[in-house]
Amino acid sequence: MLEACKVQQYPFTVGQDVPEIDWQVFLRETANQIVQEQSPAKLEAVRERLYELLSQGVPSDVIFRGLVENLVKNCDMSLKTQTLNFASLYEHRMQQGSKHIFHLEAFVAQFMALYKKFLNPASVMER
Repeated sequence: MLEACKVQQYPFTVGQDVPEIDWQVFLRETANQIVQEQSPAKLEAVRERLYELLSQGVPSDVIFRGLVENLVKNCDMSLKTQTLNFASLYEHRMQQGSKHIFHLEAFVAQFMALYKKFLNPASVMER
């Protein structure tokens, strides 16, 4: 954040706004894309975005935490509870494993399934 402030204005001023970091904006946009569409094509696009964050050096646990925070903002209480339960499971698996992208993608796929079921409960029962 200090670097972003310096780029925005240096020398610093007392009331200077702290700009949001680029990868945080990117992560928020990724979460919004997940909420807007739940499909295999979107899952693939989200995976590419997660890879991009990882390749930029953003730690996987920070990505995971930021993704969960942004996703639960768009949920009601029952969906928040389910999301946090699955988040804790996949975060634990991510810490145990070596391929963090697999666990991030699995969590996103699980959230997409939960969210789609929440939006269309009748279509899930028809199957």
